[in-house]
Amino acid sequence: MKLELSKHGEMSQSNSTTETPQLQRGILYMTLGTSIVPVMDAVAKYLGDSMSPIQITWGRFFFQALIMLVGLVITLGPRSLVPKKPLIHAIRGVLLATATLFFFTSLRYLPLADAIAIFFVQPMILTLISAFVLHEHVGWHRRVAVLTGFAGALLIIRPGTDAFLVASLLPLGAAVFFASYLALTRAVANIDHPATMQFSSGVSAVIVLSIALLVANQWPGATMAPKVPTLSEWFWLAMIGVIAAGGHLLVVMAMNRAPASALAPFGYIEIVAATALGWLFFNDWPDKWTWIGIAIIVASGAYVYYREQKLNPHTPA
Repeated sequence: MKLELSKHGEMSQSNSTTETPQLQRGILYMTLGTSIVPVMDAVAKYLGDSMSPIQITWGRFFFQALIMLVGLVITLGPRSLVPKKPLIHAIRGVLLATATLFFFTSLRYLPLADAIAIFFVQPMILTLISAFVLHEHVGWHRRVAVLTGFAGALLIIRPGTDAFLVASLLPLGAAVFFASYLALTRAVANIDHPATMQFSSGVSAVIVLSIALLVANQWPGATMAPKVPTLSEWFWLAMIGVIAAGGHLLVVMAMNRAPASALAPFGYIEIVAATALGWLFFNDWPDKWTWIGIAIIVASGAYVYYREQKLNPHTPA
């Protein structure tokens, strides 16, 4: 009997020893990924003073798609460039491009931390879409968490007060489109390689945004009208694409090494990083009501995520 316990103990210790480094690497990759994404947003905010939001968004997807193209051809071969569900991935690209355009436009008017905090109601919106569109069961726990999360967003937006800006609705719109993108991604998960899905949606985004640039070019001087970028601006546009590709790769690497439930809290490092960048480069610091709203959104989002993982452990992250 003692020998059996000893064997089981050794097996348990061995498994723990094997899993711990993987978990630590997953947390490290997730922390790095969510820390560098706000750098992309900070660069977009910086470019927003002289460039059209459509042009900045186009640069983000163009250079990311270019990086993904080279990476896919080298690692998986040219055949990996063609998805099995091209129409659905095209729609995903349109939703993602719209979400990014809304968010980058909001950065012209809002502090970085405020915009990202409002955008983080996305898990709550995804829960609503899952309930009303995908007909998934949503219990009262998650319903309360969703309402609480929206209450936190209202504390940041503050409609009806002097602090209210119409632009604060843009990150909310971005969250709606991004949650729709995620819901559609769930529907086609595991059909194509994740990198193929990312590349195909990126190409779709570039095509749609290129058309939008041609249309916006008809109104010179307007907010959305493009211009010929300087060499410096081309560099920063390329950096946005590099950061987007790198951040996504780090998050994928994290998900391959650790359970999604263990990584979820580290996603909110993005708000912390955004606050630090906003303070360092744009002299923006959230007021007390924004901090309270951020805390409520983070708590509600984490609860919604954990509840969903508990009830649907096999749901793709």
